[in-house]
Amino acid sequence: MFNKSYKILCTIFLSAIAIVVNHHYGSLGVFPINTFSYFDTGYRILNGEAPFIDYWTISGPFIDFFQALYFSILGVNWNSYLLNGSIINLIITLVCFSLFQKLGLDYKFSFFYSICIAILANPSMGTPFPDHYSSFFSLLAIICFIYALETKKNLFWFFIPILFFIAFFCKQTPAAYVNLIFILNLIIYLLIKKNLNFIKPMIYGVIISFIIFFIFIWSYKIELNSFITQYFLFPQTIGLYRALEWDITFNKLVSNLKLIHIVLIPLIYLFLRGIIFKSDYKNKNEFFYNLSIISYSIALILHQMLTLNFIFIFFLIPLLSAFLHINIKKVKYEKIVHTTLLIICLVATVKYHLRFNEQRKMHILEDINLEKFHYAQIISPKLEGLKWISRYDFLSKGEEIKKVKRIKEILDKDTKKIMFLSNFNFFSAILNKPLNSPNRWYGSSNISHPAKNNSYYKDYLQFNYNLILRKKIDKIYIEVEIGEYYTNMTEEILNFFPSNCSKTEEIEDVLIVYDISNCFK
Repeated sequence: MFNKSYKILCTIFLSAIAIVVNHHYGSLGVFPINTFSYFDTGYRILNGEAPFIDYWTISGPFIDFFQALYFSILGVNWNSYLLNGSIINLIITLVCFSLFQKLGLDYKFSFFYSICIAILANPSMGTPFPDHYSSFFSLLAIICFIYALETKKNLFWFFIPILFFIAFFCKQTPAAYVNLIFILNLIIYLLIKKNLNFIKPMIYGVIISFIIFFIFIWSYKIELNSFITQYFLFPQTIGLYRALEWDITFNKLVSNLKLIHIVLIPLIYLFLRGIIFKSDYKNKNEFFYNLSIISYSIALILHQMLTLNFIFIFFLIPLLSAFLHINIKKVKYEKIVHTTLLIICLVATVKYHLRFNEQRKMHILEDINLEKFHYAQIISPKLEGLKWISRYDFLSKGEEIKKVKRIKEILDKDTKKIMFLSNFNFFSAILNKPLNSPNRWYGSSNISHPAKNNSYYKDYLQFNYNLILRKKIDKIYIEVEIGEYYTNMTEEILNFFPSNCSKTEEIEDVLIVYDISNCFK
């Protein structure tokens, strides 16, 4: 009875920590390029628009649908946006808590490591983040594998490919890395166990995944060529560029991730030691779930080394610590070793919590006085709860939010059909009108969309042109802040139209406007 009550109380507490940490820190400051990426697109999905058709989509289409679901239930507001990230944090925390106990770890230790996961595993900005989604759905697939071994239930084998499918359509990487390594692990399992019983339920899972995919493509009438270009071919050019520029330094490989290595390397050592000195290792499930967790961790480290995104993988420290704790049994100084693990995990949790949650280094806000914020609800009641301060507002004393308010006024007054290019991708939602942005965000070229030197640049221009035609756009607004590149690109798109049919003006140093209404006559 005590254990049951204790478990319930632990579950409630962990749930509260996972949600409160994400919700609280997700409201402290913004990094526009990433913070608002799925706010607008979630709203657009809710209103019948579709990825690959209405906006160029290189990652995360499933996140848009998740966000649309939250908006449909809780309304279009900042709190329901943050809840998207909070629930993922909650799920992974509780699943890990249950898993640790399943593998024989004591309640109190399972609880401790799960608290650390809840603190470190929240999304990089508290808001939906594709790397975060992809990583955790991949981890859920790995956990299903472990549960399949422990329970011998086909249901877990069935869900593995479905979870990898969801992870991939949240973001291609790290899901692809984890999936490839998992397939290798599965081959090892097959060769050792010579058991084919898992194949049938996994095939069913693959079939269900393909059915979901084709229903998605068919229901939205997404052209397969366009889908392949946006989600496979163009992203490969990004990956190739980063791989060619891959600069592995001691600082990147060791120093930045040293606390991960401190717990990963001993786990690898115990794993290899078991292979060398234990003749019956093949018969033990520990061999396979340790292999899967080690492989998963290496895949995420590889992803972090290749990506330019924020570091978000420090949740691996409590995850690996828990597995290391489980594996260290009946040694001479067992209590000392376990205590050392707990201290390392505690130090890491406090360190990275302070760095990324409190000091906001994940938002690149560490040099900003976080007390000097503006309540974003002055922009719109839908942003209530968000304390606005960004890296671009460093010395401007609130000028950025004034600019945002002015942009809102200008767009709100214009009754014509608009296309709006900006990193403040929430205006469609707060104005409750379509603004037809062709991108989720406008970062450096060859990341959010093909650059001029990219082989898929013409495809991107054609996509924009088709969007303008289909939506019958009268005006194209471009936020001045995002630079000359997008005005040049817009002018190239206008080359599809008759010459000199557009008019250009600048409004108060905040917006550039192309009036293209005469281009359709």
